[in-house]
Amino acid sequence: MLMVTENVKGKRYKQLIDLLSRNCDVFAFVENRQMMEIEEERLAYVDTLIVNIKEHLLERKIQREWETTKLSEATAYIFYFKFNNATRQFLKEHSNSLFDWLHPELPEDLMFYQNDQCILAGCSHEGYFMVEEGLWRKFLLS
Repeated sequence: MLMVTENVKGKRYKQLIDLLSRNCDVFAFVENRQMMEIEEERLAYVDTLIVNIKEHLLERKIQREWETTKLSEATAYIFYFKFNNATRQFLKEHSNSLFDWLHPELPEDLMFYQNDQCILAGCSHEGYFMVEEGLWRKFLLS
């Protein structure tokens, strides 16, 4: 995986989401419980945010680590969704850039998987993402 610090935004962000949709079957995002002032209210906010794609939610897991982060004691909710036309539209409509996925407006740390293998994992607040080299090359050539 390559580490990239470029914020993919605008038309290029939408092109990246389209490319990922052709190469991935699952996407996920993170809600860090350390950042939740009132957990029930934050989860209700996320439920409202995802109302149009809730039927595509595969699972919501409590985890200590994910592709870009390892928490020593705290935990986070990771929301896993089927990656399809509806969820692709959600990603394109709710943000204009890979690094705009930031608390409190949006969940953080988008991740994209194909057959349980991570293809791209973002860390918005740190300003980088990890991406599978072949996919990134394909994106740069598009």
